[in-house]
Amino acid sequence: MQSRIDETELKILCNSLLNVDPDIQDIILFGSSVYAPSLARDIDLLVTTIKRKPYEIYNDAIADYSKNVDLIIKEIGESIGDHIAWSIKSTGHILKGDGRTLSDLAEINMVTFNRVRKILYRADENFQSAIKTQDEDIKDEAYRDAFNKLFDVARNAVMAYLGSDETRWGQLRRELPDRFNKRFSEIINTLHIAYSYMGDYPKDNAKEEYKNWRKIVADFLNDLEREMERKT
Repeated sequence: MQSRIDETELKILCNSLLNVDPDIQDIILFGSSVYAPSLARDIDLLVTTIKRKPYEIYNDAIADYSKNVDLIIKEIGESIGDHIAWSIKSTGHILKGDGRTLSDLAEINMVTFNRVRKILYRADENFQSAIKTQDEDIKDEAYRDAFNKLFDVARNAVMAYLGSDETRWGQLRRELPDRFNKRFSEIINTLHIAYSYMGDYPKDNAKEEYKNWRKIVADFLNDLEREMERKT
């Protein structure tokens, strides 16, 4: 069972930030501390403010927190990149504010199956990097990135199938037909959680494991595309 992040500590953390910047509008928790709190190595926070203060002020405010805190400080209306926007839309949990920041996130372009296949190429690039390097630490990171990119392929394939810019896994799973839902859940739990985040992939057989999961994900992508074409 996943242990929750200490709510009292989170309140203290938020109050510390508000004390140094009363102009803060929203504080949003996102990332692994939301979807896998027992495994989270750090806390990811998006802080939006009317007028950003020097970054050192925010760092000093969180210096005594029990976990490492990664802060993204944005002024209202300031652009947030697609990668961060997807993560926040997937897992964002409002700690302070009315959540306006979530609704103000930059529009994410609708995903197409052609774009999804380009993500598959990126996964292969990470895989090739893992094969070529001799440094075991770099090899491990490259394999974990490759497995996670395969997960990204599956997630984006689901978005393309549903014609949605919604990235929340729970919402995506609820909208998927049952025969795809089970396959998607297995991909999330294996590739994203176990292999990428925890690093618990078969290291003595990583090359074959990647090839096996690449086929599983590619089949999932192709089946979703065929089903969408059949419906239309």
